[in-house]
Amino acid sequence: MFRPFQKNYILYYLALIFLAYPIGGVIWFGYPLWTLALTSLFTISYLALIHINNQFHKTIFCLWFNSLAYVVYMSCFYDGAFMWFFFFHSNLLIWRFRDKIKSYRAISFLLALGSVVIYGQILSTDIISRLMVTVVPIFILFMSYSQYSIRKEDDMKSEIYKQNETINLLAAENERNRIGRDLHDTLGHTFAMMTLKTELALKQLDKENLVAVQKELEELNQISRKSMKDVRQLINNLKYRTVGEELDNIRDMFSLSDIELQVQNTVNTDHLSPVIQSSINMILRELTTNIIKHAKAKHCQICLQMAEAITIEVTDDGQGFSNMTGDELHSIKERLQLVKGKVEILSSANPTKIRVSLEEGELS
Repeated sequence: MFRPFQKNYILYYLALIFLAYPIGGVIWFGYPLWTLALTSLFTISYLALIHINNQFHKTIFCLWFNSLAYVVYMSCFYDGAFMWFFFFHSNLLIWRFRDKIKSYRAISFLLALGSVVIYGQILSTDIISRLMVTVVPIFILFMSYSQYSIRKEDDMKSEIYKQNETINLLAAENERNRIGRDLHDTLGHTFAMMTLKTELALKQLDKENLVAVQKELEELNQISRKSMKDVRQLINNLKYRTVGEELDNIRDMFSLSDIELQVQNTVNTDHLSPVIQSSINMILRELTTNIIKHAKAKHCQICLQMAEAITIEVTDDGQGFSNMTGDELHSIKERLQLVKGKVEILSSANPTKIRVSLEEGELS
């Protein structure tokens, strides 16, 4: 029935220190002794709302309205300062139940607060009381909205983190599958041929046909050498992709992220040196990863051109750079030092447009 204890519950418990006010009211301000029973019921309801499992909807409903009724009653008939107790409900709404504004708890919270304000304005006889009845609820609503905004931002960050985690897992899975296919295509056929040649050599050896044995062993040697060459090539391919392969991978990642991508490539990348291709790949990977993870974009365009230098332009309709510090894209700037390139932010937002130039775009 109850949820296990969590460390963040301590923050809910700290609010209980304010129960000293109704208890002190009985001792020093003449509150009736029976209000201690109401305070006890409120405390039990509050603690139960913290710990009870969410599937007990009816119980939560009763506990919620019981605690609200206590604050409304004490605020209207004993002391308007009890309005501060609405913070108990504000914290539960935002952090415990993580309710939206249209939930019954949020609506009842606003109605209860509004009823106390109206009642207080009607009965208040001096300007100080009227001012308190106005200012305190405004402060409560302001703080509640601020906390709600913080929580909403946390939820969005958490959702983005989960999406990025999924994308990274899919990318890693695709890479593993690609390596597996390459190994199978490269080595599977080779080992089958080597096994066949070995069996033929053994059969010819049984027949003492040494010429045939020598022929099979020579072919086996050639297959072995070719296999070693293929494995070296495979290892080199794992170290870096061609630009075309990188663009294909980017298309897959954008498809998974529901971002529409347009690619315009007029550069004959097959003739570029491995260093230049590796640099282009890193730049494209860095820019597109930032778009997927941070930009919240719906459309993106990548343009590769070559004149005196290779130019990469990446444009997106995301949120852009909020504050320009001069330290943006530092990893790309460091990489470009190897190829005498430069990066420019042509537009920081609406749309975001970045241009990268590689001055040493020589052919291999």
